[in-house]
Amino acid sequence: MIPATARRMADRGAMIALVACTLLVAGAGTLDSVIKQRLSRPPTDELLYYPSGLLVRQASLGYETAAADIAWLRGIQYYGEHRLTDQKYELIGHVMSIVTDLDPRFLQPYIFGALVMAQELKRTDEGLALLDKGIRANPDSWRLAFEAGFIHYVCRHDYDSAARYFVRASRLPGHPEYVDRFAAWATQKSGNAGMAVLLWKRVLATGNKYMQEVARRELSRLEVEGESR
Repeated sequence: MIPATARRMADRGAMIALVACTLLVAGAGTLDSVIKQRLSRPPTDELLYYPSGLLVRQASLGYETAAADIAWLRGIQYYGEHRLTDQKYELIGHVMSIVTDLDPRFLQPYIFGALVMAQELKRTDEGLALLDKGIRANPDSWRLAFEAGFIHYVCRHDYDSAARYFVRASRLPGHPEYVDRFAAWATQKSGNAGMAVLLWKRVLATGNKYMQEVARRELSRLEVEGESR
């Protein structure tokens, strides 16, 4: 049986074609006309006047997933055009907010938008807010929790918050083994030695040979630090 997520991704292309045909035939092409008008303008103008996610959702006639794909593709085009020119992506948060309003279960816009805002625009709080929005809509996603932890760790040097998100990611199904490693490292960095010991023991029990060696080294270090206190 094909997993639901895989079926959903496979249906995206068909849904885009279907919604375009429906809008043209029905003559209720509010969304279609908005997109066509915007495509005739420069990318910045297009996105500056892009309607809110709520308005696009109302115009999508029940095809929110296809509308989200169209907005996502334009957002990627906008990023690419500015990446090659002035490297200014001031509207990327606005566009990714529209995409995720249309399809809250579409994970990539949360991650992409957050990383661009946090690392390239230095608008870390806005990037984290986008990820938190995604986590509320997708509480079972280890990826969103992990990326939030990464931004806290790298951009804010907030090791307590990073550890909290990494640990959350490590408790969610489907996460790769490196998530456990990040959870242990961030927790150790935050000064929570007791929790770090527990997490490194989990890495020791579940990691590959290399990571088991790392876990033993870190556990020994924590033991020495504990004895010196």
